[in-house]
Amino acid sequence: MKIISFHRKTPFRDILEDLQAHVTEQKERQVWRCFDDLSCLCVTEQIYQRHKAHFSRYPATVEEDVIVSVHSEEEIPWGVRYVGAERLWRRGKGTGVKIAVIDTGISRDHFELKDQIKGGINFVTGRQNGHGTHVAGIIVAEMNQRGIVGVSPEAHLYDVRAFGEDGKSSLGTILRAINWSIENKMDIINMSFGMPQYSEALARAVERANKQGIIMVASAGNNGGEVEYPARYKGVVGVSAIDQNGKLADFSSRGKGANTKAPGVDILSTWPGNQFKTLNGTSMAAPHVTGLKALELSRSKRRKQQV
Repeated sequence: MKIISFHRKTPFRDILEDLQAHVTEQKERQVWRCFDDLSCLCVTEQIYQRHKAHFSRYPATVEEDVIVSVHSEEEIPWGVRYVGAERLWRRGKGTGVKIAVIDTGISRDHFELKDQIKGGINFVTGRQNGHGTHVAGIIVAEMNQRGIVGVSPEAHLYDVRAFGEDGKSSLGTILRAINWSIENKMDIINMSFGMPQYSEALARAVERANKQGIIMVASAGNNGGEVEYPARYKGVVGVSAIDQNGKLADFSSRGKGANTKAPGVDILSTWPGNQFKTLNGTSMAAPHVTGLKALELSRSKRRKQQV
């Protein structure tokens, strides 16, 4: 595209009439967009080259239709700031740490996530909802001067889809998801889900993951009462939700099994369709801790490599 700005002292209407007559002679329809008050025309490159000699009859400045960008920087959500991620980034951003997100599935084409998602598996079919995408963004939203940034923006994420669009799964499917994470040598498993009752089978799956050195992080629950499973199991980091004042959220489960607290109120993160959305829940708190664990693990791995 070419933008032609004619000399202000040349009557623009006269130029348009002359050009219109020329185009009519060429048996073409009008092929430009004009800005009368600016004495400017926009024409395609093809049309400009075809009528270049005629355009040049008038004093004018010819410019390319260049790309213009807004002055924007990515937003660091309050939760990411609260957990001190910015300070920790000086020593690394989670590079190479493998994180399995067992959830409702992740929007793999989201511009904040697509380069961070390194694989995964679907244990359920059908449409996704946005829960898993929101969790993923809190952990690894890319540092790309757009949108937001996650706690560990250079970690490697694995999309382990075990929940349907309705946000429900079965115990058997969860066991398969954990087993896949073990077999594929994940470093961390994020589990933003829970159930009120104890399960011996799930306890054994958690124990097996722990023996393989996998860090397991789970949301405490949103019932305002007792912590749910798997957060309540020994060897799992159970996470309650706090607000921007550091106060435990009314909805957050608490007590035995709640090993730590993290931001879980008004949390902005990624959403399907290259969008962003604000949500509340311990599901949002857990990935903040997962991201911190990734930063810690990445530093540890780097130190071992340097020895």
